[in-house]
Amino acid sequence: MAKKSARKKTPASTPASSGTSTPSSASSGPIPPFIKVPSILEPFVTPLSSDEVYLIHIDTTGTDLKWQTFLVPLLMNIVVTLAIAVRVYYGISTYPALIKTFLGFQSSLTVDEANTSWLQMAQLILRRTGTLFIDYFLLTQFLSWPLNFVFGPALWRRAVGFKDREIIIRRSHKNWSKKLERNKWIRDNEAMRDKIVAAVTPERIGKTGFLLVDDDWNLDYSAMVRAHALVDRTRKGDGVQLDEFRTAVLVHTDADGWLIWRVGDENTPANRQRSAQRDQILAFQEKLTSMGKEDLFFRWVEVVQWESSQPGGFTQERQKSAMLKAQQMFNEEGVDFSGFWEDLGGMEGIEGMDS
Repeated sequence: MAKKSARKKTPASTPASSGTSTPSSASSGPIPPFIKVPSILEPFVTPLSSDEVYLIHIDTTGTDLKWQTFLVPLLMNIVVTLAIAVRVYYGISTYPALIKTFLGFQSSLTVDEANTSWLQMAQLILRRTGTLFIDYFLLTQFLSWPLNFVFGPALWRRAVGFKDREIIIRRSHKNWSKKLERNKWIRDNEAMRDKIVAAVTPERIGKTGFLLVDDDWNLDYSAMVRAHALVDRTRKGDGVQLDEFRTAVLVHTDADGWLIWRVGDENTPANRQRSAQRDQILAFQEKLTSMGKEDLFFRWVEVVQWESSQPGGFTQERQKSAMLKAQQMFNEEGVDFSGFWEDLGGMEGIEGMDS
């Protein structure tokens, strides 16, 4: 559906548009379906590169699969690290002597030319040249692997762990995104729009995040760590709800700054229901705030997040547990639980309140 829309040329129907507004549209605001990034996401988007395109979604694949896809590169990088360590160990004793010989000083590798045949000398030169070549190739081609792994996937997993719902942030590769003509490619480059749309189809994002790295997209590990840190802060009342990181495209424009296209927010019954739920939650917060009980809202958020983050997901039993805890908190604060929700039109559909 999204890809079909991407081929339309009119400004009002270019959902695959993913970048800078043209001069003619600068005064009319973002090109639909892009809108300005909500203020709650500003702490997340500010450190991002304005020259690249970002894709975000929530990975709901099983933790077993996530662990397996992490284990393969982990073992591979351990092997590479051991191979480099072995070469460094032997090189510590070899290369200082080799350098001394090269400079004309006596060392354990100095050759007695008078008692060495030309054949032996040729074999020695080939052997030492081969060693130098192998070590050079090993260091230049493979040393970056464990370094990138430690400061990428390993850092990510250490900070986030393995969750049932993980925020995945993909960043465009510079080899193609740097060629985008600002203020033109949104409308004119249909192939580029198709490339972006294809990366956020349900079939594509149905894979676990680690398997989405390809020639066009890479994972932004620091952004994913930062996103989860913002979600974790909701327990303190100043974070970002996990749902804010649902499937979307993020781009930066000269005229409007950071824009977002909520790919999954099409006009479907499921998405209309989610929108209604979001409105009800906002009404929930506003009513508690008007009563001077805003802290009660954040305590409820903390309870729901705790129950939903447990292994197995937000089951009916955990939803019931969250509702009972919420009822107890309301009673402790002197708020009529049943009357409160009657004023809001009931609590059906609100996560953690409909059990």
